[in-house]
Amino acid sequence: MTNDVRAELVRFIDRWTIEYVRVYPHPIECVWRAITDANEISVWFWQAKFDLRVGGAFEFGPDESDLNGVFDAIDPPRLVRFKGPSPTENPEGYFQFALEAVPTGTRMAFVQHFTPGFVPHPEWGADPVDHPFAAVNPWRAGTLTGWHLAFAALAQLLGGQAVDDVSLEDSGLIPVYREHILATQP
Repeated sequence: MTNDVRAELVRFIDRWTIEYVRVYPHPIECVWRAITDANEISVWFWQAKFDLRVGGAFEFGPDESDLNGVFDAIDPPRLVRFKGPSPTENPEGYFQFALEAVPTGTRMAFVQHFTPGFVPHPEWGADPVDHPFAAVNPWRAGTLTGWHLAFAALAQLLGGQAVDDVSLEDSGLIPVYREHILATQP
């Protein structure tokens, strides 16, 4: 694991909010399309169905999924906010992509926020288990690794490469994220 990978780790804004920042050497319109076109996001993230309008529904996954909700904000090509997952149990929850054209391409800031007290998939158990807030921590090493791998896959798609299908375990990032959570999460 190189220091470059560590620089790309998630930042905890607070206990309930994370941020990943990536710069892709591609025009903002290309990155926008890759995150808002259901066919493109299905290549690098997860199978998607979109009604891309404020109030329109989104759903990720091959079957009925818990990663669904409505679009809360759309400002092409700068911002798209997905309200959810689980908007009824997680009313303040969202994840969003904010894009900015920069001299080297496009800066993407991805933020995900959970309603304080909401823990997605409590049946999965805490990871890391020795976190002081393990029982009420919405973040797991596997979840953060999954986003990390998705943004690497997005880079591959944007670069015209085949998208690697790397498992969470094979990535080697789960222990890195366990340490990161323990060292940096408020």
